[in-house]
Amino acid sequence: MQQYLDIYDSNSALLNAEGIEVLNKHRAEAAELLRHTGFPSRKVERYRYTDVQKAFAPNYGLNLNGFKFGINAHDIFRCNVPGLSTSMYFVENDRFRSDLQPKAQLPEGVVVMSLAEACIKYRHLVETRYARLAKASDDAITALNTMLCQDGLFIYIPTGTVLTRPIQIINVLRSTVSLMMNRRVLVIAEAEAKAQLLFCDHAQDQIDFLTTQVAEIYVGAGAEVEIYELEETHEGSHRYANLQGRVAEGGQLSHYALTLTCGETRNQTDITLAEPHATANLYGCAITDKHQHIENNTLITHHAPKCTSDELYKYVIDEQSVGAFAGRILVERGAQQTVSHETNANLVCTRDARMYTQPMLEIYADDVQCSHGSTVGQLSDEALFYMRQRGIGEAEARLLLKQAFATEVINNIRMEALRDRLHHLVDKRFRGELGNCQHCIK
Repeated sequence: MQQYLDIYDSNSALLNAEGIEVLNKHRAEAAELLRHTGFPSRKVERYRYTDVQKAFAPNYGLNLNGFKFGINAHDIFRCNVPGLSTSMYFVENDRFRSDLQPKAQLPEGVVVMSLAEACIKYRHLVETRYARLAKASDDAITALNTMLCQDGLFIYIPTGTVLTRPIQIINVLRSTVSLMMNRRVLVIAEAEAKAQLLFCDHAQDQIDFLTTQVAEIYVGAGAEVEIYELEETHEGSHRYANLQGRVAEGGQLSHYALTLTCGETRNQTDITLAEPHATANLYGCAITDKHQHIENNTLITHHAPKCTSDELYKYVIDEQSVGAFAGRILVERGAQQTVSHETNANLVCTRDARMYTQPMLEIYADDVQCSHGSTVGQLSDEALFYMRQRGIGEAEARLLLKQAFATEVINNIRMEALRDRLHHLVDKRFRGELGNCQHCIK
């Protein structure tokens, strides 16, 4: 912890760069909160499954001067989804690459740009929303990110705008030394807007990375936003991602967290259904092996009546890896006629693998339809026997059962081309053929 406070203290002039006052004015408060609270231990309920203090103990470098590594992301990465035309943008570590722009024009009024630049050009939009959902006082990772972040991504979809082409963001981890990056994301979808956002995380270099990402998502009245986060990194990657969303009346936010390869990943997703008839859908699929670690920690708050939420997370845990899921549904007083369902299902493939699961319901209203449940099991011996009796080898039979288990989450994806692509990537993952993004040309 102390090394990050020392970096802030000795580089305050560099961090408080001219033109990003909106970001700067929150740094000092975040730093003081960190000095007082420190990083959470595993005794803190929301962090009981991931050792944050251990993950942040090493001394990582920070690219405070915004040095570019000189990559041409279009030549190196091939993240196109066959049959899916996207508007593709790139974020290198935690800096938006304004020099790498898609050829297709966005609809009038739609903005995709550097958050630092948006602080100048769209100051009012950023100032009235930045650090309002993701408060430094609520979470130590958010406080650290707020203290050190210099840039990130800003997406704005004006009232009534319907994006027919998804926006795709390629987050590229790139460095020659162990590096920490602190990325911020701010998405504003005004009333009746519709958008699909695809975030792909890739690591180009086989070194240690530590990423904090804090995203704030505003979904206006009647708006529909789908967010897909696909991680394909490596065992040296440590990712701590906090997402805070607010959904207005009649709006819908759907979030898909898909972890195919990682080192240590912790996704914390908090959604507030703030006004009547709002909807939240959270879906996740995680595949781990070796010594990988993945946690999804979620909170859906039903603040208003007549809101709906659906939550489904599935894990396939192999070898010596560790998985964790903690999902809490909070129905506040007055949130009558709530409909909420939460399911976590897990497949543990070896004796050495570990899975921790904690679905929770906290209800303070009496007219609700709520359910939650979790299962942890192994591959069915009966199903394996049945398949082997029909000439399928044991290895292939195990692979097919794993694929079938993960299919339920993937089938919830609305974009057909992306759904088909993920079926293909999951198949490659289970066959051990899915490497880092340098090899995703095939």
